[in-house]
Amino acid sequence: MKHHLTKLLAAGLAALTLAGCTGGTPEEVPEEPPVPASAETTWTLAVGQPEGSTCWEAAQIFASSLFDATEGAVAVEVQPVPLDRVTSLEQTAAGIVDLYLDSSFVYGSYGSGEELGEPFFSLTMPFLFPDAETAAEALDGTGGEALNGVLEEMGLQGLAYGELGFRYLTADRPVTAPEDLEGLKIRTAGMLELYESYIGCWGTTYYSSSFSDVMTPLAAGDYDGQESTLAEADAAGYQTVQTDVTIFPAFYEPAILTMNGDLYESLSPDLREAVDRCTRQAMADQRLRNREQEAEILERWQEEDGIAVHVLTEEQWGAFQALTDRLYDPEDPDHQAWFAACTPEWVAQFRLA
Repeated sequence: MKHHLTKLLAAGLAALTLAGCTGGTPEEVPEEPPVPASAETTWTLAVGQPEGSTCWEAAQIFASSLFDATEGAVAVEVQPVPLDRVTSLEQTAAGIVDLYLDSSFVYGSYGSGEELGEPFFSLTMPFLFPDAETAAEALDGTGGEALNGVLEEMGLQGLAYGELGFRYLTADRPVTAPEDLEGLKIRTAGMLELYESYIGCWGTTYYSSSFSDVMTPLAAGDYDGQESTLAEADAAGYQTVQTDVTIFPAFYEPAILTMNGDLYESLSPDLREAVDRCTRQAMADQRLRNREQEAEILERWQEEDGIAVHVLTEEQWGAFQALTDRLYDPEDPDHQAWFAACTPEWVAQFRLA
């Protein structure tokens, strides 16, 4: 039977991906404008997400709005990362690059030897947020303030938080209950939050491989499924070799826009206010566009690829959540190995009362 997105949205997708659109209607994205030669100052903004992504669009919108807000005095050159993503983030902290926009995963990988960025991995703890709107509210409030303190230690100024969305499971069969996962071979990103949930709590067989090495084993049946954001899965074409996708608020992945800390401190009060205002608006619009894009992807998957979309009810995803609750308990033997800094006090900053 053909599934209809409208019915799915009514059943619960809106609560996860379209709820509380905080940014209003997105602005028209400019078409790769050249950096104006008349600008007094030109900043570089490296984007770790692909060209055409909602993050790339947000970077362009920010560049355009800041140019207008400063009456042409400040131009922003949006560019892909010149090297690998963690190196580009490190270059921003060093002042070689002025601004950086990417997944929280990249910030979590910063300074791995000193474990500076690890608190950012906590954002993808299982079922930390019940929906995208709650995540946005927390990151715009106490959660974002806590993370900005970590960014300051890294030599960065936190400007605004967007989202790449929840990471959903695609598989070659329906998954609507924890027992459906037992024994399945699932590729996940190589992070302890995901590893402990899928392996330690849900009973899957875990495969960690680079994102570019997933399609072949999925098509061959060596993997039964994978987890990622919808945009990542769609760009990789996983919908062509999978039959089902499970929509539930298990693992949230934010996007973060930062500036070199010394550069930010050097700005005049007026310019600092303009930067703050333009980044917040651009990333609020990015959140809205990302949620709209998720709905568009799911509709296309159903109509063109025959994918079955399973939007879990709160009761259904609560069964998965119950099995991961122990990972939040500092007394649990797996807690320290999973994420030692995940104290109740830290988590409380992201869970709204």
